[in-house]
Amino acid sequence: MDKGFLQHKDAWRNKEIYKKIYDFSIAHPEEYWRAQMDRLSWTKTPEIVMQPGAHGTTKWFPDGKINACYNCVDRHAEKYPNKTALIWQSENIERCEYVSFKKLREEVCRFANVLKKLGLTRKDCVTVYMPMVPEGVYSCLACARLGIPYTAVFAGFSPSAVALRMNDCGSNFIITCDGNARGGKMIQLKENVDKARKLCKRDVRALVVRRQGIDISWGDQLDFDYYKEAAAVSSECEIADTDANSDLFVLYTSGSVGKPKGVTMGTGGFLLFSSITGCYFFNQFDDEIFWGSGDIGWMGGHAYALYAALCNGVTTVFFEGIPTYPRKSIFWEIIDKHKVTSFNTAPTALRAMMKNAEETLANTSRNSLKYLGVFGEILNKDAWYWYFNEVGKGRCPIVNMWGQTELGGVPTAPLSCLDDMKTYGHIGRQFFGCKLVLKDEDDNDITTPEKTGAMFIKYPLPGMLTKIFGDEGALEKVYYSQSKEDIYCTGDEAYFDFDGNFWITGRIDDVLNVSGHRISPIEIEEVIAGSEVVAEVSVVGYPHPIKGEGIYAFVVLKKDIPDDQRANAKQLIADRVRTIISPITKPDVISIVNDLPKTRSGKIMRRILRKIAANDIEDFEDLTTISNPECIQEIIEKVK
Repeated sequence: MDKGFLQHKDAWRNKEIYKKIYDFSIAHPEEYWRAQMDRLSWTKTPEIVMQPGAHGTTKWFPDGKINACYNCVDRHAEKYPNKTALIWQSENIERCEYVSFKKLREEVCRFANVLKKLGLTRKDCVTVYMPMVPEGVYSCLACARLGIPYTAVFAGFSPSAVALRMNDCGSNFIITCDGNARGGKMIQLKENVDKARKLCKRDVRALVVRRQGIDISWGDQLDFDYYKEAAAVSSECEIADTDANSDLFVLYTSGSVGKPKGVTMGTGGFLLFSSITGCYFFNQFDDEIFWGSGDIGWMGGHAYALYAALCNGVTTVFFEGIPTYPRKSIFWEIIDKHKVTSFNTAPTALRAMMKNAEETLANTSRNSLKYLGVFGEILNKDAWYWYFNEVGKGRCPIVNMWGQTELGGVPTAPLSCLDDMKTYGHIGRQFFGCKLVLKDEDDNDITTPEKTGAMFIKYPLPGMLTKIFGDEGALEKVYYSQSKEDIYCTGDEAYFDFDGNFWITGRIDDVLNVSGHRISPIEIEEVIAGSEVVAEVSVVGYPHPIKGEGIYAFVVLKKDIPDDQRANAKQLIADRVRTIISPITKPDVISIVNDLPKTRSGKIMRRILRKIAANDIEDFEDLTTISNPECIQEIIEKVK
């Protein structure tokens, strides 16, 4: 097939074009990915596209050389130096910064020269503990420029979470800010670093960016002032000649399932996969302005707001704040101010803004928007319709993407032509070269629509993890031992409909088996969440003496409901589930609680709730990523 057709700009907007390219990509995956290689600039063009390996050890472009920073910065600075690469927006709507590709190159080079001056080499692993500020982008790209692997850590993490990651990857150098203004509060990042270094129990040097001008502790031997160091170095720095399969970064999973794992990506494969899916799923073409509200400490923000957007040469927006401060409408004010065309956010953020819908959208037009996206979890019905009808005014397709940290990006999404959108709930179709397979409990392929099974990825994808840092055997054990075919297990259960769209029903270990009936907790949560008295809900299973597994619902009620509804809330919820789904799915236990345990990215930590429901409260394993640990004891007391 012609290479130009395989790179068709409308491949995700036209079903006929999509089908032709998809069929070819599955029949000839190596040829498809070879045709995409010239999206990137190589210092040595590879002859080998992929070198197959067992248990997820496939190498992509093993004989090629590429520099991620050059692809994201230099080649665009050479072509259109004055184009805006990055827009940084403060919580104060009047305060923002516009960084051109030329300036981006200069700042990244300075940052790289400071790292060289301080003796950093490819043998090190740098920790980047930065908020959503321009220097956070500079630091990641500076490491990439020098070929130094790094780990990006969410700036909202606690000192113990930072120390855990630094110890796991053996990092002895951390880049941070003095503080981070977020939601009207000042987060003391340098203070957190000092505490994390004590937990590491070794000398860890810190490069500190002073953005807030606040008083911080200072150690003359271990602490370095970035801007003082940058004043003494050049704004020119050569790029490192890095192997295409070399480690670009280590990014840790969210911690919603046990101890966080250090997922490592190869440079060439990750860059190609994130950039091409950025084009199709996020409309990152030409002069579009993209805003992905995810933090760069998470894969959604790292892959698409940082690497994909800049690699594709589009303008990317970084916002330091939260969706509801200083006004409920701040997100939409930012979209109007900067004429954002493609917006991607988390369902958690949308639900937070929906609580005050009229105030949220007040005095904003959102007329610049063309595409709306959600990433991280499935968007519930009410939020989907509000997002589509109110935010996008019924004219912007919603791309409900599914991805994982381990995949380096998004392998499925609905086609962005409106007539293919199925309101809410599904994750759409497979990306080119991606073959999703559903298997039953006997490891047989499921070929019948609307039959649920465990979801696997049959063929390797360029963006997928190449290893779990520091644990050679973990890759096979965690992801490739669940099927005799030696294929990647996503850990999710799903089904596909008669149109080929996939629907996630839950995690494999979340699916309930009640009296022999396999029940999706997501389906029950959807019904409970639709109650006029419910603000949030999480449904888990627990050991039941008769049924084998019972249904346990943890429910947060809305604050402003009448007293009689509050008193009868459990009965209202039970009756609703019984009526809408089935008596079989009525929760055996409903606990009314004040809050649900969440990671700092907003995901409900169901493993904690499963333990509480099972009265297994002796050891909750890793809690470093929880944002509200105080709620755990409160829930335990209420359950008693």
